[in-house]
Amino acid sequence: MKKVKKRSAKKGMPPGTLVHVGGKAAGNTTVRLFTYDPVSFTEETLTDLDLYVDQPEGARRWLDMDGLDTERILHQIGQRFDLHPLLLEDVLNTDHRPKVEEYQETLFVVAKMLRLDPETEVIQVEQICFVLRQDIVISFQEHPGDVLDPVRERIRLGTGRLRRAGADYLLYALLDVIVDNYFLIVERLGERIEQLERKVMLKPGNVDLFTIQELRSQLIAVSRHITPMRELAGRLNILPSDLIDRSTRRYMNDLQDHTVYIAETIATFREMLANLENSYHAMVNLRSGQVIKLLTIISTIFIPLTFIVGIYGMNFDHMPWLHSPFGFYGVVGFMLALCLGMLFWFRHKRWL
Repeated sequence: MKKVKKRSAKKGMPPGTLVHVGGKAAGNTTVRLFTYDPVSFTEETLTDLDLYVDQPEGARRWLDMDGLDTERILHQIGQRFDLHPLLLEDVLNTDHRPKVEEYQETLFVVAKMLRLDPETEVIQVEQICFVLRQDIVISFQEHPGDVLDPVRERIRLGTGRLRRAGADYLLYALLDVIVDNYFLIVERLGERIEQLERKVMLKPGNVDLFTIQELRSQLIAVSRHITPMRELAGRLNILPSDLIDRSTRRYMNDLQDHTVYIAETIATFREMLANLENSYHAMVNLRSGQVIKLLTIISTIFIPLTFIVGIYGMNFDHMPWLHSPFGFYGVVGFMLALCLGMLFWFRHKRWL
């Protein structure tokens, strides 16, 4: 069950007050600075924003902040880059839906990173915020560890067009790797649905119904974030901002196509789960019917046998075969023939 993040701590405070909403990560905040151009790059860890210096002409920078435990660093970033107080307030409010907002010479983007724990199969949700300015991207994430390592490696190795493009393309690359991770989660959920479908058709169990409900909840959780991500990508594609180059908008359009595909896949999986739940109940009812049918046939066979045994259990002296040396074997043989005859008749009627 999703834990509700309370905002009551901000009650009565003026807008722009930096109050953290959500669970804080353990450990210290880490700020890494990537500076790159088409031919070179540097990577350094900043212990204080006073160490930050303006980038050289033609270079792009990515200020990568892990952890939101230290409001002091956030204050420093806000003062150093003249960020709006409401923007900084939204960074610390980790309960936002994905969105994009335009400030003066600044684009502010909120996204959700989803990760699937390979052991527990639990989807972990983490908010990440991006600030796009001329030739620089600033990212704020809740906890250390993310899905952005492929982008960091592309900067280090100089592969692709990342180091040749502007900061707007870096923003696209970061959003793209987040959405690509959505694909991994949705594909894993699809594999689990297929495995569960085969199991339900062969041998449904009580735990399968709980698994169906769990998968449905996970699909709803992914859908809750992918829908606004689709809106975000669509708005970045048409947003009249000089910070996004025309060539990058083509990639933003591709990002929107990916989110649409994921949303359609999730809708398909939810329909599959609804059909799978119906199949589960149908298979359980079928097995129950088969058991009832078997018990009914056994009861039907034993009804005449019980009747015969009841008659010969009466205390009369004069009964057929009662004093005959072959009476017992004759009655047992008749009962056996009666059983075989009834089984043959049930087989003939295809009740067995």
